[in-house]
Amino acid sequence: MNYAQQQRDPRRHFVGIGSVILIHVVVVYALVNGLARKVVEVFKKPLEVSIIEEVKVLPPPPPKSLPPPKAATPPPTFAPPPEIVVATPPPLAAVTATTQAPPPAPPAPAVVEAPRPTVVNVGVACPNHQEVRSRTPYPPQANRMGLSGEVLIEFTVTPSGEVADVAVLRSSNKIFNNAASSAVTQFRCVGQGRAVKVHVPFVFRLEN
Repeated sequence: MNYAQQQRDPRRHFVGIGSVILIHVVVVYALVNGLARKVVEVFKKPLEVSIIEEVKVLPPPPPKSLPPPKAATPPPTFAPPPEIVVATPPPLAAVTATTQAPPPAPPAPAVVEAPRPTVVNVGVACPNHQEVRSRTPYPPQANRMGLSGEVLIEFTVTPSGEVADVAVLRSSNKIFNNAASSAVTQFRCVGQGRAVKVHVPFVFRLEN
């Protein structure tokens, strides 16, 4: 359908005609009910005009004058404090501390020395001493050098008769010491009921 056909369409005319009729109906209804008179009365009433007074802005009040400054108060007069007399305390009495001396230490117990063995005669303690001394060999080195000498031997006879603690007390030449000490170990001694010391001399002489 083109534009011309759209303009000739009777339905478009019906809408416009209906709108015009509706407006006329509204106007007639308003006239019948007196709406027009009310509108005229409104226009006849005097108009009320209110004049708005301009608000004036007042200037700020002038600042109040400040009171004159007060004179400075003079400082109080210095008054020296009253003198206070301090009494000197009496000297303290000297305190003497007495320290009790510790009790003396008990004396050390006396050391009781064991009784030294009694020296007895070799003939009493060792009956075979003569036999052993007679067959004591002459040291070969002393024999070659032609030396003679004497040795004193000390030993202890125990309570059971054994020979102990053999020592050389005196010797003219140590070349004879070993022969004399070895001879003492061959002694057959008799116990004396306690340990006893025995001294026995050995004399070594070359026979001509």
